[in-house]
Amino acid sequence: MEPRITLRPVTGDNLRALIRLSETLTEPQSHCVAPNAVSVAQAHVSDAAWMRAIYLGDEPIGFVMVDLDGGDVPEADRPAVGLWRFMIGRPWQRKGYGKQVLDQLVAYFAHRGVRTMYTSVVLEEPEGPYGFYLKYGFTDTGVKEEGEEVLRLTLPAGTTRAPCPLPLVARVDLVTVWVDAMDPMRSFYRDVLGFLVKDDLGKYVEFENNGVRFALCERSVMHAHSPAFKEPVRGQRFELAFRCDSSADVDEAYRILLEHGAAGVAPPQDMPWNQRTALFADPEGNIHEVFANLQP
Repeated sequence: MEPRITLRPVTGDNLRALIRLSETLTEPQSHCVAPNAVSVAQAHVSDAAWMRAIYLGDEPIGFVMVDLDGGDVPEADRPAVGLWRFMIGRPWQRKGYGKQVLDQLVAYFAHRGVRTMYTSVVLEEPEGPYGFYLKYGFTDTGVKEEGEEVLRLTLPAGTTRAPCPLPLVARVDLVTVWVDAMDPMRSFYRDVLGFLVKDDLGKYVEFENNGVRFALCERSVMHAHSPAFKEPVRGQRFELAFRCDSSADVDEAYRILLEHGAAGVAPPQDMPWNQRTALFADPEGNIHEVFANLQP
């Protein structure tokens, strides 16, 4: 299977790789976009910055940052966003990945009711992205802003059923196996399968694992949060947990999931373990969750 393009949060694990990507650009290209280190720093002092690492499979190949405020644009164009920074590392250019990123951005923001996307480009650089944006569908407004040409894209309306990335990481973060009796299950996974215990809270045990987190949890822990966990087992023996960036994203993800056919089990709520969590089920009744850590 061909690796696909995904947009993932910028973290301590991929920050160095993103910074190094700026070094792959040619000198003319580096005149068209700020270094990724500068962009990340700007994002951390801006309330309107939305940034993502661009991945091809499991390899970071680019960086994108969006201004959620949209800047000073005509009222008729609002809600609007600004494509603030966008770069693909030199080895991955001219392979169609840039278009795939824009496709995801357009679907993501159109689904949230955004009408227009703006960006600006340096016209004087021969390796600048002006032609790329025009080919995609942006139009030249004829307006210059800080010496750069301002481009505008009208986002498609009526995209509520169109494919769109949810506000969560496109990978599994935690797998939980629901158990009726912890002691024999803990012993089996620890002593028979050889997992090392990372955290043992009695009715919840998390094991050391390379990659995705793996845990056992007694179903009784969730009885107070959803009656579904008291019902006879119908394929609810495991759970996939998808991490969101914020509590608001949990609420939005839950809404989108239900719109796209997931069965609601428990709406978003703040949990005692300092997370906001929503529960949903797939067509066979397997209960999964979207969650975000609550701010201290």
